[in-house]
Amino acid sequence: MNLIKKLFGKKHPNPAIYALYRKQDPLDPKVETIIPLLPKLAEIYHEGGIYLLHKTLLEQFKEYDDQYDSNLSKEMTEEKSAQMLRKITSLMLMTFFKELSRILPDGPYPSGLTDALHYEIYGVLPSDDSFVTYLTYENPNVEDSNLAPAFKFGEDIAQIVAMPDLSFSFLAAQQVAVISDISGRLTRWVLFDEPIESA
Repeated sequence: MNLIKKLFGKKHPNPAIYALYRKQDPLDPKVETIIPLLPKLAEIYHEGGIYLLHKTLLEQFKEYDDQYDSNLSKEMTEEKSAQMLRKITSLMLMTFFKELSRILPDGPYPSGLTDALHYEIYGVLPSDDSFVTYLTYENPNVEDSNLAPAFKFGEDIAQIVAMPDLSFSFLAAQQVAVISDISGRLTRWVLFDEPIESA
């Protein structure tokens, strides 16, 4: 009977959520309250990602140009901006996963709901080149594993703008703390009605 329920259980247009319904019967009550909020969070992440792109990268590029007499700002294209926005969104999704892992440590919920949020943002399930690369990235040259995603982000942004300078990679990597902090605040605001401003 349980197999029949899983096969013909709750349909959902988001395949990641549908998969959760098939795996877990019933869902954790916390998850049931989070699911209907995912479309709103996807919109907030989209708007927040654009804001973060300008504040944490594009404005920093202007300062870098002034300091090192480079032309990053002038050479910026829509394609490069879109690629960088995708990297920022991957970090935001990684933060979402970590927030969920804190409150839902057991079961498939953090990964399933992060896949679901990715689907709400992009209309497809995550590929190999998504937020998962930041979650699983390891680098033996980085002593603190918590800093590994920042190192990778710095390298990714440097590659997008074709700037091999280590000081530039470090500049981009430093922005991960800001991106993660704002992403966490946005997540808790939408999901748990937590005030977005710090006390």
